[in-house]
Amino acid sequence: MAPKKVYGQYQQPTCPFCGKLAIQRNSQGLSVCKEHKDEQLKSMKCTCGSWLDLREGKYGPFFVCVNCGCISMRKALEMKKILTD
Repeated sequence: MAPKKVYGQYQQPTCPFCGKLAIQRNSQGLSVCKEHKDEQLKSMKCTCGSWLDLREGKYGPFFVCVNCGCISMRKALEMKKILTD
């Protein structure tokens, strides 16, 4: 269960590779931890079969699918986990 949010708290970015606190950016522009600074997120496919395009927005990184539209980083990583299992 997630802890209750308190007024004034901000979102702490996490590394998409390991889940640790992200303090640096890699060459793709993703926030990552210092161990994964040189790694890049590989190309991913949507559940519909088209490729996902990585973008950076006001609220952080997200993906865009030609058929499905905008997909959050969390949903895209869950899709990747489901498709690889």
